[in-house]
Amino acid sequence: MKRNYDEELETPITAMIDIVFQLIIYFVVTSAVDKDMVDETIKLAEATHSPIVETSDPRMLVINVNARGQVNVALQPMSLTSLEQLLTAMKIQAGNSIPILIRCDGNTRFDYVDQVMQRAAKVGLYRVRIAAMVDT
Repeated sequence: MKRNYDEELETPITAMIDIVFQLIIYFVVTSAVDKDMVDETIKLAEATHSPIVETSDPRMLVINVNARGQVNVALQPMSLTSLEQLLTAMKIQAGNSIPILIRCDGNTRFDYVDQVMQRAAKVGLYRVRIAAMVDT
């Protein structure tokens, strides 16, 4: 029996194209998730004497506090009581090493921020940072 060598060999690129499209969709979706955590209406206070800290833990909970003291997490408004319940549930699920980032407006009174910090401390979460804008 004689083989026919006249046929051209082709590389199957259909599967490769599928994988490329799936990777594109994955990166678009995951980058959009980070944007949904930050309330863009909050104008951060400026920190002129502080070093820039860029480390980010994927477990970080971002809590936004606007100038009127309204709290939201992932752009979902919530009361301090529901925030405390959320923090308790997160501590039960992931332990007490969850980092918390409080993003507050430059005009926010500190007692609003302190209320959020007190709720985190009451639950037992102590890795709390306050975000500020550094002028570079």
